[in-house]
Amino acid sequence: MSTDEPTPVEGGGEERELTQEEMVAAEMLRRLMTTPVQDVVFQTMATFTDMAAIRMGLGPRAEQDFDLPQAGLAIESLRALLAVTNAIMGEEAAKPFAEPLAQLQMAFAELVEQAKAAKEGGEGGEGGGAAPAGPPAGGAAGGDIWTPGGNQSGGKLWKPGDKV
Repeated sequence: MSTDEPTPVEGGGEERELTQEEMVAAEMLRRLMTTPVQDVVFQTMATFTDMAAIRMGLGPRAEQDFDLPQAGLAIESLRALLAVTNAIMGEEAAKPFAEPLAQLQMAFAELVEQAKAAKEGGEGGEGGGAAPAGPPAGGAAGGDIWTPGGNQSGGKLWKPGDKV
């Protein structure tokens, strides 16, 4: 491939054409230098939102993509970026992600509770126990909102650092 901007070869005054890899690297560098960081933050928050929902079994391949630990990591990452966005860019900038985060936290807390109930039911030896936790039926889970350190209703909900 040829380029309009040949570069000198190291140590000499000769010019040569850029390789495909060098052109890709130069384009990536140009994009990093010109893209506003807030655009990358918003895109990353949108990606974490989608990833969390998919890993909670709310995507088109519910059973195949269900992975609570990965969903929890995506939710925590989104929560951290939302806090930074709110603090630096303001509440209005963070607002479009606040409600989806709350919904994801609620759905996640319900799934974790189901998983705990299934595990406890399975270990109790009574009548086969509860069904294992999986993607929610109907595409939505309800329950108390997840909050760091627990919730006000006294339920034992997932919090950062808990094993799923």
